[in-house]
Amino acid sequence: MAIQLVWFKRDLRVSDHGPLLAAAQSGPVLPLYIAEPSLIAADHFAPRHWLFIAESLCELRERLAALGQPLIVRIGEAIEVLERLCDLLPVARILAHAETGNLQSYRRDQAVRRWGTGAWPGLCRDA
Repeated sequence: MAIQLVWFKRDLRVSDHGPLLAAAQSGPVLPLYIAEPSLIAADHFAPRHWLFIAESLCELRERLAALGQPLIVRIGEAIEVLERLCDLLPVARILAHAETGNLQSYRRDQAVRRWGTGAWPGLCRDA
């Protein structure tokens, strides 16, 4: 059966998470967080940001585990990581919150959307 890949970006919570709910209603779910070197190396990103993210990921992992779901964490640029997962797994679609971030994350989301619709029409969508 095809997998619903839920890409956690800035919204690292389980409750009231629209993409996670939509995915769970459609089939098996694989929660994913991508630590992107280009975002971490950006001028506006400070070490304290990563400490907060790391703590939030630990909490997210615990909450997902309580629901019987693993949290997959990968390091790499978003398209590279997503492409590898889509090559390895039967991914039906990728769901994520439309992020309110900076220009860098906005351009990344645009590139992922273009990649997703070019690689597999209908694969990528924001919920």
